[in-house]
Amino acid sequence: MYEPTLRSRLARMPVPALVAWGESDGIVDVDYGRRYADSIAGARFERIAEAGHFPHMEQLDEVISLVGDFAGGL
Repeated sequence: MYEPTLRSRLARMPVPALVAWGESDGIVDVDYGRRYADSIAGARFERIAEAGHFPHMEQLDEVISLVGDFAGGL
């Protein structure tokens, strides 16, 4: 999953971002998600408990709540 230009492209994102990551993701670990979010200026990183690679499916209500809170704070 290495893409050498990804971090520089993320750094140029001009919009607020919420990065929601499953804490039990067996494909891409939480540390990668944190680095991903850290590459985006002002991004908010949220770990989703009891979720793997598909937190939007595994913990839908939690993700909906996070997105609502995030959007409401913009």
